[in-house]
Amino acid sequence: MAWFKKSTLAIALITPLSPVSLSYAEVGDTPVIGGIFNSSEILKNQITSSLTYSTRFARDMTLFTIGGMTLEAYLLTLPLDAKTKAKVMGQLADPTYAIPLGYFLYQFYDRYTGINDDDQFKTYLKTVYDAQALKGFEHTLFSLEDTQPHKVSQHSKDQAHQEGLKVDSEFMASMVTVYDALFQVGEWQDMDRLPEHYTYLTKSDNDLALVRKIQPIVVGILEQTVTSMDDGDMKSAVTAIIQDHQPEFANKTNNKAQAITISLIDFVRLNVLKAYRQFVYTDERQEKLNTWLQSTFDSSPQRVIEFLRSQQERRFAVQITVDGLQQGLMEGLVDPDKPFVKKAYQEHTRQLSAEPTFEHSQPEHVQDTRFLQVLSEQVYKDPHYLPFFKRLYSENLNSIARVGVSSTPTISVRNLPIIKTGAKVSGEFGTGIPNFHFVDRHEDRAYYFFGNDALQLDRLMQANQVQTMFDRLTHLKTLNCNAQYDWNAQTSYDALVNLGAGEALRDFGEKRCLRELNERADVEQALTKQRQSLIDNIESYQSIPVWDIYTRVTRKWKIEQDLRTFSELDGKGMPDYTLIYNPWPDHFAHFVGPFSDEIIMPTGELNRLDYWIGQIEKSYQRAGVYSNTLFGMAGDHGLSPVYHTLNPEKAVFSPLEKQLGYPLIVKKISSDEGEGPKITNALNYPSNKGIDVVVASTAGGNFMLDMFNSAQGWDTQPTYEELTRWTPTHAKTGSTVDIIDKTLHYLDDSLDYMAVRNRTCDESNCEVRLIANRAGKRYDEVIIKNDDRYFYHSLNDNVLLLGMQTLNQYLPAPTEQEFEKFGQLVNQCIHQAKQSQPTTWCTSAQWRELSRFTPRPDAVVELAKLYAEDRAGSINLFPKDGVGYNTKVPGRHAGESYLEKDAFIGFWGKPIGDSPNALSIEANGSLAPTLYEYLTGEPAWAGENGWGYPSLLDKLDIR
Repeated sequence: MAWFKKSTLAIALITPLSPVSLSYAEVGDTPVIGGIFNSSEILKNQITSSLTYSTRFARDMTLFTIGGMTLEAYLLTLPLDAKTKAKVMGQLADPTYAIPLGYFLYQFYDRYTGINDDDQFKTYLKTVYDAQALKGFEHTLFSLEDTQPHKVSQHSKDQAHQEGLKVDSEFMASMVTVYDALFQVGEWQDMDRLPEHYTYLTKSDNDLALVRKIQPIVVGILEQTVTSMDDGDMKSAVTAIIQDHQPEFANKTNNKAQAITISLIDFVRLNVLKAYRQFVYTDERQEKLNTWLQSTFDSSPQRVIEFLRSQQERRFAVQITVDGLQQGLMEGLVDPDKPFVKKAYQEHTRQLSAEPTFEHSQPEHVQDTRFLQVLSEQVYKDPHYLPFFKRLYSENLNSIARVGVSSTPTISVRNLPIIKTGAKVSGEFGTGIPNFHFVDRHEDRAYYFFGNDALQLDRLMQANQVQTMFDRLTHLKTLNCNAQYDWNAQTSYDALVNLGAGEALRDFGEKRCLRELNERADVEQALTKQRQSLIDNIESYQSIPVWDIYTRVTRKWKIEQDLRTFSELDGKGMPDYTLIYNPWPDHFAHFVGPFSDEIIMPTGELNRLDYWIGQIEKSYQRAGVYSNTLFGMAGDHGLSPVYHTLNPEKAVFSPLEKQLGYPLIVKKISSDEGEGPKITNALNYPSNKGIDVVVASTAGGNFMLDMFNSAQGWDTQPTYEELTRWTPTHAKTGSTVDIIDKTLHYLDDSLDYMAVRNRTCDESNCEVRLIANRAGKRYDEVIIKNDDRYFYHSLNDNVLLLGMQTLNQYLPAPTEQEFEKFGQLVNQCIHQAKQSQPTTWCTSAQWRELSRFTPRPDAVVELAKLYAEDRAGSINLFPKDGVGYNTKVPGRHAGESYLEKDAFIGFWGKPIGDSPNALSIEANGSLAPTLYEYLTGEPAWAGENGWGYPSLLDKLDIR
């Protein structure tokens, strides 16, 4: 499946929004901090604001190399067929052909090659542990005797992850072949200025003709690939794609050969344009910076001095996003006095012996929790185990949220863009991405983002005008390490290349990111010396008497030469803003369990993460800018172990069909967790009309049903009352089904609760109904949202389902003062609130503070917001602890347990003062606005300028 991954890589393209409310000029004039932002104001308003992305820049191909070779020499090394090679070489004299190709190849070759495939973390471990110790730390992802250190041990996991991606000569040759075939149709290639956005393929006659032209080339690549594949599911899947290319399948809905071709065309054209824009930006910025320095030196040498001093003092920010990083787990691993580990092991042993009353199966992989048992029974003292996190919790406890909040459902494709951009999901400038899957009823299109639909994420974000950190900080030097949504990043390492290669080639993306930072750190040291030398020389120049013409002229020439040298080097220094994405704690925890040896042992994924964060820190120390750098990190969710699995699709609809006596038309748009990806034709996707119910599952912890029986029409989501009167296609006239009652009956004890719209929802107002059985009794509870006030009540008795009056056993017992506050909030928010008096309802801040002590952080507020985005499904099912819906593997998220909701969010670094306010419970979406405000001095308020979450900077006591 390696080729599949190669064909589904893509990076986001975002439309810039309106200017921020507080200008840089105002920040630059502010006393005390004004000097820090002086150079930023100049870069934004006087240098980068005039960039044109003109194609007249960077046209000297004689100075351009790929892997130390000229473009021509490099192309001769690729295994291209003779006809293609001759055609490519014959067009290199055309700069409109050669320059975009050169930049595109540089992006993939120079950035992804030149580093050995050794497991660097394993190499490090061998320097701090002896062989006997490491032998005791072996597990399915770590073997001391492994003769292929980059080869991951096989375990119960989906076939799609086993081959991995190799950025090798075969990969590069495939890219060149497709580029050459696409060349004449690039609408921007003859323009003087590169376009701001990439235009995705449409159903236009020209685009469809292009797809027909490229499809035989793509199928040819696949036919070469399949000959080297072992027999099995993946070979069969690729063979099926090739078969779809045959004439008799040409008009087939969701033709997979055509789907792959469309994805590959969009991938190549988008990345060619992105690479071209990055290089043009770099060259043009350097030229504009030099022009400004030279002209300003002529007119006002003191302004140049002020600019250089400001650059010497400027701030840096590093934003780390870790898939599956849970705060309570990390704190429990580094602090044996916390109850987390003991509670986790107790729950593990309880679940192993539990025998559910519902029909179920178990994940194939048996979780190995030897190390969890050791940690639960004794204090583990090891200076090489999580050294970074131990220091972090020791020195920065107050700037780590005691409880983090991952928005509902706790799924990566929803929460990752929240963390990276600070945007919310719903409303204006919201991401519009509520889940790993959804049905867009207005375009009649189902999306599922594990597969080539991943390319559509960028398009959806662009359509909603979501502003990324790279969009907001285009005037600064920015670096993206392995994250999506990076269209305006000045240097990028592709997220999906890292995912495709990083499992088989351990540390693939981490090593490349670190190499980039270390190279920049060396340049930054030189720049620091250059800036100071220029400051000294300009001051000396100003002191030369006006009558000493010769000395002034010669000194001026020297300074002008030094300014040009500085401008040429400046773009290669340390990035002002760096975004780093690490997917591995989540990626592997699904297949082995979140508390398994593979995750928490000294040879596991969390200690690997610890090592790499330490290496990143060292690069900033090496650069000499550590004291000005604020680090922030967030997880998109936690994970929970799975012991018992269930397929709600079969559990509900199979017996229901028998009871009703007629078939139901059920369409599944997702894979089960642990299965392979799906391929969707972006231009010829199947309709969802005429379907009784569309179902989809997410990460084992969420199961979504889309129904289509609203009185308002097919494209409107039905409410609770309408769902109790569902009319399947084959039902007799006048006959209806209470699908709520049937679903509850058939799922019974496996279901934590289901959530449905009690009434139509929007951004300001919503009613969400929660329904579940407890000990054979049905409970119905309703949350009402009215702007920022929330009313939570039961239609039966007292509220029960969200456990808002229950203390979380994974957390330390609250202090007497905290417990009193908790009791006051329970009384105020639950017992004293009156439905008829919204002024008595608690605010989101009050509910959040109440819920921090409970097993469901921020559950009331998050569930009330679930249906603010219309595409969030009709019914959302959340399984009980220990249960996985539609999964083959023992790790889940997307559910609503504490283990899944508690996403890490924290900050560290020298800029944090001695007295930060303790962060109690915070949303992971506050990471981006906090770092933005630190970098720019501009306030980031939720609800303004596209921000969906507040900055926490005022709580950090920044020096």
